[in-house]
Amino acid sequence: MEESYQHGGDIYRNDVFYDFSVNTNPFGMPQKSVEAAVKGISLVKCYPDSQADALREEIANKKQLLKEQILVGNGAAELIYGLCQAIQPQKVLTVSPCFQEYEEAVCSCNGEMQFWNLKEENNFSLEETFIKKITEDIDLVFLCNPNNPTGQLISRQLLEKIAKRCEEMKVWFCLDECFLPFLKEEASYSMLSSICDFPHLMILRAFTKIYGMAGLRLGYGISSNGKLREKIQRVIQPWNTSIPAQMAGVEALKDDAYLLMTRQLIERETQYLMREMQKGLAEKIYEPSVNYIFFKARKDLKERLLEKKILIRSCDNYHNLCRGFFRIAVREREENQALIRAWRDLERK
Repeated sequence: MEESYQHGGDIYRNDVFYDFSVNTNPFGMPQKSVEAAVKGISLVKCYPDSQADALREEIANKKQLLKEQILVGNGAAELIYGLCQAIQPQKVLTVSPCFQEYEEAVCSCNGEMQFWNLKEENNFSLEETFIKKITEDIDLVFLCNPNNPTGQLISRQLLEKIAKRCEEMKVWFCLDECFLPFLKEEASYSMLSSICDFPHLMILRAFTKIYGMAGLRLGYGISSNGKLREKIQRVIQPWNTSIPAQMAGVEALKDDAYLLMTRQLIERETQYLMREMQKGLAEKIYEPSVNYIFFKARKDLKERLLEKKILIRSCDNYHNLCRGFFRIAVREREENQALIRAWRDLERK
């Protein structure tokens, strides 16, 4: 029996020319990363470094961390599952809507997921009352900043309050920051600089989105808790990241110009898409923060655009959302114009 696919990017079972369903970097991998990955192919007769030392050193230097605080994974997804397998949480708290893989990982170790519903009338923003839900019977809290799929940011001030509450209650806190690098104010929202202050905190980052490496699978987790890192290391497979992926990751971290160029493109093209969508295409648009836009529109939008070989992400399979909610990635101008033309054509009919 075929597994039901719950995410965007299913270009293998859809006839697609433009894919707006996955929110990865529209530039694709940095050129130096492509070259490094190709060079890495010639080395695949060897096992990859199981400790990913060169990559962890580069991450540590770039993010001002200690190398030993970093765990490398086969995408951030492997570390989500690894965390759950390591601590075997029975009760886990998150918000809804939110990234669905958290629930899948919790279910894989027979845990129970509890959802705190974000309010549509509050633009799906996280409220401080969420803190009261973090009690001693909760084993783990998952949050994503900015939230996926809504794009709403959580302030650094609120995150610190949540982290402190988790320490008081002895609750593990997994904070997914995979989209933050798209934001030029990344440092003011990230909790990386406070990682040593919160032993129950684990932060997730990935090369998937910001560096366009979805197919290479590369991510990392940061924790100051040595015992937690050891537990996770024991449950994830050895040699979990390939030589091409590790080498591509090292080169990506060195490319500051690529990051600047990406942020400039996202800012410019988000403004373009917002202007066009506000001309009668979308019913409601939620203020975007990074490289995707969450909105409400006609309920058959995904199906009608797919007829024109354009794939967008319908969000009706998220908890606390219904048919008519969608998410689109911010792409390059030619692609964005194609989306708007096709969408406008639908509205004329």
